[in-house]
Amino acid sequence: NLNSSLYYPVVFFFHGAGGSGRNFLYNNDITELINSEEFIGVFPNGHSNNGSNGGFWNLGSEPTTADDVEFVDLIIKQLETYPTIDISEAYAIGISNGSGMVNLLGKATSHFNAIAPLFSQQIISTRDLTPTKVMSVLQVNGEVDDVIPLNGGVSPVGIFMSAQDSALNWAYHFNCNTTATQEDLTWVNTDLSSFTYSNCDDGHEIKYLLALNTGHGFTDDQTESVAYNVIWEFFKQFN
Repeated sequence: NLNSSLYYPVVFFFHGAGGSGRNFLYNNDITELINSEEFIGVFPNGHSNNGSNGGFWNLGSEPTTADDVEFVDLIIKQLETYPTIDISEAYAIGISNGSGMVNLLGKATSHFNAIAPLFSQQIISTRDLTPTKVMSVLQVNGEVDDVIPLNGGVSPVGIFMSAQDSALNWAYHFNCNTTATQEDLTWVNTDLSSFTYSNCDDGHEIKYLLALNTGHGFTDDQTESVAYNVIWEFFKQFN
């Protein structure tokens, strides 16, 4: 039930490999934020060359040849036609393969004010791109992730920077302090080490969170609930 007198920010959600936008819609914490009129959620589906029900975001090694940057460009153009959507306040969250996609979009487009790549960092080809717009980044990685190598290198799903170097790469591009402010956090059942690169261009911030004793995804629903609320509070600082 849109309030026609308001202009809503928009948050894109990019699913993991073999998934769909519905994966995020099953998350009650995300739908609660949407239903409380915090923002409008956009849940695109990646493509699969073999026509399977699950899709992928094309970062170079996935079973898809789709131009996903153009796909998102077209979604943005469509959203611009809605009078209640403020496309100047756009954000993106991605998990795993979707995390790689939001990193790519952060470098290849100027759509987003902030992104949250979860459980993946930049692949090497994304590292070599220069962003066209300053933005904020909240990156989360699992300390014992057995899919995406925390320390970088070759994996079955691509060649990655280390998680810390990926965060530093953003910090260098946006002229942030490259000495991080460190903090220990607890999200219910998960302890995290936090590294914040502040004083970036235009007041932006790069934050890298390492979830301790955590693999390729949040360990429980309570931690995940805190995470999405923390991400939205982070996004709201950069409108």
